[in-house]
Amino acid sequence: MLQIVLFALLSVGLVIQYEVIFPLESYLLSASAASFLYIPHGIKTIMVVLSGYRALLPIFTAHLLAYVVWSVPTPSIALDAMVSTLVMFSPLIIWNFNRLNPLLAPLPIADDSKLALFRIVIAVAFVSSLFNALFHTLIFADEPIGILSFRFMTGDLLGSLFVLMLLILAKKPVIKLFNGRLN
Repeated sequence: MLQIVLFALLSVGLVIQYEVIFPLESYLLSASAASFLYIPHGIKTIMVVLSGYRALLPIFTAHLLAYVVWSVPTPSIALDAMVSTLVMFSPLIIWNFNRLNPLLAPLPIADDSKLALFRIVIAVAFVSSLFNALFHTLIFADEPIGILSFRFMTGDLLGSLFVLMLLILAKKPVIKLFNGRLN
């Protein structure tokens, strides 16, 4: 059930991204493979932090479906979906390896404060956006690499901050949902 909810949340974020934000950006800015506000990255970051390995399949399938539905121009749809999924788990693996925890376990939030959640999500968003910018600039090599990397990182981080702001406003019900305590 949790994976269905995660898939639905990310799918809603992808619909908003492809149907609202991308068209608005293409109208206001020059066309690019990267967005200045990529909301799905924020959703994926929070999914990975709070649910760990259970977010793997929903992230991959939602991206795969989005790339097919919106005919995303990419050299390989499966490779792009795989990269978009795996970069999210790199900070999780690093964190858990250093703590000798299972590598794909959710990250522990020590207390119930909004500051603890904010710090963990921003750290995961930053590291995963670095990996995302690196790998996606290698895939989309037809644009200047410096500008494309900057747009990927900026979009991922601003998208994460935007979603995190929404989460902090409604934190307790969302965390209960991810932890499976919501009836």
